[in-house]
Amino acid sequence: MQLTGRYSRAFLAIAMFAGILVSFAAPTSATAQAGSAATKVWDDGTRDVNSPFYNEFKNLSVSVSQTKSLTNQGILVDWEGMSASVPGEFSRNYVQMMQCWGDASGPTPEQCQWGTPATATESLMGSFAANRDLMRGEDPKQLYTTAYRIPPPVDQPFLKSYRVPFTPVNGTKTFNYFEYFAIDSSNEVSAAPTGVNGKGQAVFETQTAFEAPHLGCGADSGSGPRSCWLVIVPRGEIRADGTTVAFDERLGGSPLSASYWENRIQIPLEFSNLTVSCALGNAERRVVGSEMIAAAITSWQPSLCKDSATFGYSQIGDGEARRQIVGSTFGSSGLAFVSNPLSEELTDKSKLVYAPVANSAVVVGFNIEKNFKSSSPLFSQNGTLVTDLKLNARLLAKLLTQSYRADVPGGNTQSHVANNPRSLVSDPEFIALNPDFADFQRGAEPGGLLTALGSSDAAAVIWKWIQADPKANSFLKGTPDEWGMVLNSYYKSLDLANDFEIESFPKADLSTYRPNLLTPEPGFSTLDMRPYATDMLDAALASRRGDSRSKTIWDVNKLPPAFASGGAQTTGQRFMLSITDLPAARRYGLGVASLVNSSGVSISPTEVAVSAGLGSMPTDKFSGAKYNDGKSLSASSYPWTTLTYAVVNVCTQTEAALGDYADLLDYAATAGQVSGESQGQLPIGYFPLSSALLSKTKAAADLITSSKVKELCAADKPVDPVKPTPEPTEPTTDPVTPPIVDPGDTSNPVRADSFKTWAESPDAARNFVFGSIFLALPVFLSGRALTWFARRRKKSEKTN
Repeated sequence: MQLTGRYSRAFLAIAMFAGILVSFAAPTSATAQAGSAATKVWDDGTRDVNSPFYNEFKNLSVSVSQTKSLTNQGILVDWEGMSASVPGEFSRNYVQMMQCWGDASGPTPEQCQWGTPATATESLMGSFAANRDLMRGEDPKQLYTTAYRIPPPVDQPFLKSYRVPFTPVNGTKTFNYFEYFAIDSSNEVSAAPTGVNGKGQAVFETQTAFEAPHLGCGADSGSGPRSCWLVIVPRGEIRADGTTVAFDERLGGSPLSASYWENRIQIPLEFSNLTVSCALGNAERRVVGSEMIAAAITSWQPSLCKDSATFGYSQIGDGEARRQIVGSTFGSSGLAFVSNPLSEELTDKSKLVYAPVANSAVVVGFNIEKNFKSSSPLFSQNGTLVTDLKLNARLLAKLLTQSYRADVPGGNTQSHVANNPRSLVSDPEFIALNPDFADFQRGAEPGGLLTALGSSDAAAVIWKWIQADPKANSFLKGTPDEWGMVLNSYYKSLDLANDFEIESFPKADLSTYRPNLLTPEPGFSTLDMRPYATDMLDAALASRRGDSRSKTIWDVNKLPPAFASGGAQTTGQRFMLSITDLPAARRYGLGVASLVNSSGVSISPTEVAVSAGLGSMPTDKFSGAKYNDGKSLSASSYPWTTLTYAVVNVCTQTEAALGDYADLLDYAATAGQVSGESQGQLPIGYFPLSSALLSKTKAAADLITSSKVKELCAADKPVDPVKPTPEPTEPTTDPVTPPIVDPGDTSNPVRADSFKTWAESPDAARNFVFGSIFLALPVFLSGRALTWFARRRKKSEKTN
């Protein structure tokens, strides 16, 4: 049963009295619906046992981590039962994945987003294996008719080349599929390797109609959100004609070609509705603040607006949210989400109510594929995912200050970092924590540490933790580490070791670099090579795609010429790090780094470690809110734990607005604390609030709609003056002497606040007006008379 609004508060009060509040006070983390993971086997009973492919794939099975309530996110795809890939290339025994639209029976090849491989990946594959083009005659089951013939150019009318056309969900088929998707937008997995144990793993990015409108997934189809398909095409060692590729050959042919397409495994994908249907005429309430609440608000909104207002959430920096909540600017929000409470100076300006609403963490998300040297005993694992990564405070300080040569434009030529390691992977401190990386190939390194633009409490938490670590603090002050690595000198003037107000990630290195004579002066800069992400969600998405957003290639074909990107990292060689939030990392299937504290303890953001962090957070004495100061958390706590509060300015809001805000808090404390994949639930990456915190949220919801608010805000809210009604009085000649009253004497029947200055008294004002007229009239008439006499005299003088 879903309860919202004032009725739910009444029910909760009755339930508490009856002793039946347990189910509301401590919601479990179990999802409301069964998990939507799915597993399908290749040999489902419909395969031809006489097929040349049967022995290759008869033991193949594919598992997908989530198939329902999908949005733009990452889903984990596991497979087993194949032969191992050839290390270092995609010549045989790998899988290809694509997203398609289609009817209930499944998609056709024309309905799939496929054919825009990265050049580096395509170079490791056989001919046409990564695109839509067909080689005439290679596949005995494929038709080579006009339906697949690319219209020849005018100057070569007899040219016969073939391609599987693309048909968008609302359009006609076309051979120019790149009008709909390209290398930087397609989610296709050109090739994912299989390990020596016959198993493989990859994260697939599902796209909605927002990211891929030509597929239409999640758009309203008239009977609900449109479903789509995940298609996995296994590639072995057998060609379409039944022959086997030689040891030194590569398997070619498009996966859309008929014989290979028959080997597909297709899994239906159900998407959340992209259209939030809130009732017309709903009151709209603006809420602003921290990105740490963004995923939860997005999930809650469809359920909230059914029974309450439509809450328009604007993601802004925490500092700006704190300023807005006490501001008087028209349109300022009456509710803001922040992690750190307002300062004492701001708190004194208004009456604020704090309510905890979300419990999560800031993390370092990573997408790293193993890339070992050929001499390493781990070489056979190449292309599979790294699942464990450890970072300490000093390593984070090095990454955030561009102290590795790879993070500085022309770093190998820059004297201020010349003696520092090339990258994180060549840093002895990193290898000591992550020994497997010692065998990584030369050049396998991260594209920097992707961070969000702007200020936030999340950034402040990271810096406070770094500053509190003795080794990291010493490094920021300029002390070399044990191996001689020093701080990038451009960051010395920022005094990062002692700047306790910092809440952003500055990029201070002013170096530029010209890689060749075609690049104009001064070359590319830090912001070209290591640009910011828009926010933490964008950083997570870029990490999933292996796209560092680096633009260091001078493109003369642009108008005007500008630096361009070289594209995403090659499949099987991705190495991405980003600072993001836990819900975004889980959404896009990123690994999450463990943080090693100054005691040497490695902590991951588990529910236990985050709960421990909440328990050891200090409490602000002015607001009563818990906050992470970066140094008070226990050794068993996850260091970047965050607790997001909703702060309501009760004295600037109408009674109706406060009722709507109370509905939001009620929902956040009840149905909004149930973890799950569906809209209305608490997204994965948040942890349900404890009973103690939930009681504070419910108390806040009750308070802001109670009579206490009127008393609390009586002195703050302006009162319209009452216009007096004049009454006729009998004239009297007796003087009236007003009583002498001591304003501090409460026993006196005459109220002290009834005495007004002469300007405040309506009788005095009226007498003043009439008196002014009485005095001004003789003056006015005398002036007119004097003017008349002057004119008569002047006329008489002229006559004489």
